[in-house]
Amino acid sequence: CALAAEAAGVRDAVLASLDASWREESWAARFDYNLDRMLAHGTRRAAEMEEVVKTLETLGIGATMTRGTVERQRMLGALTGAVPVGLNAKLGLLLSRQRDHAA
Repeated sequence: CALAAEAAGVRDAVLASLDASWREESWAARFDYNLDRMLAHGTRRAAEMEEVVKTLETLGIGATMTRGTVERQRMLGALTGAVPVGLNAKLGLLLSRQRDHAA
């Protein structure tokens, strides 16, 4: 959500809308924290979610969304180096990597 909003140039509007619906914590702070954890632990989380895919398939339940989670966590975990500080820096890194990958 945050990455798409940033790419579309509507991050402030999306955050304001989300903040209006849930006021316990700012969504910008939540996005920053969640991206921090994904960048730091994405590789391990992807491996764990691969096991979830296997379990769901064994149970005969579709795993389409779970496969998407595996892909995104793996991509985030593969980014090397120090985790950027702040939401702007994290989103900037991710968008630049997305653009590099698309080129």
